[in-house]
Amino acid sequence: MAPKRTHDGDAPASKGEPEVKKRKGFSVGPANLPDGTYRRKTQKIKNDLIHKAKVKKAYAKIKAQELATAPKKSIYDIVEENDKEIAKHDEKPAEEATTLELHPDRIAMLNEPEPAPAPRPERRQRGDGKQRERRPKPSAFTREMEFAEKRRKEEEERQRQREAKQKEREALLRAKRPDQFGKRRLGRESNALLSRVQRMVGQN
Repeated sequence: MAPKRTHDGDAPASKGEPEVKKRKGFSVGPANLPDGTYRRKTQKIKNDLIHKAKVKKAYAKIKAQELATAPKKSIYDIVEENDKEIAKHDEKPAEEATTLELHPDRIAMLNEPEPAPAPRPERRQRGDGKQRERRPKPSAFTREMEFAEKRRKEEEERQRQREAKQKEREALLRAKRPDQFGKRRLGRESNALLSRVQRMVGQN
């Protein structure tokens, strides 16, 4: 078979050298986002990452230059400096020599008599020595409970009035019934009417 023809633009790759792949740029988020809030957000994140990477790279470059230009100390110089520091710390001036004698001010303070403790004020007892009664803690629903109690009392009053009216009606109906001879019972009617008037006057 004949070997395959290569395109005019492609260079023939040698067998010994591996092909160099182009590095692709990194992506943040899906590539097919429509233009809008999410796309702008991902682009902003990508730009921030690129900026931080550039700053980091520039800092590393400057730091490497500084370290290269800084004069390096030999190990002998470092050891000599450490020895000098240790010698400075070990030297003690004669004035700072520790003694077991107390300072004169301290001796004077120790010789002074101790002041008498101030008498504690007596706590006066409240009442007859009984514990103070605690006031009950106000409930969080005091107003609601008062309102409910008021409504309950009003409802009981209305119920009592309804029952009183019902009794009067029944008593009036019984009083209006004629006796065995067909005559009206005026005494009973007057008593029923009087109790009704008294209730109406008592309400007002």
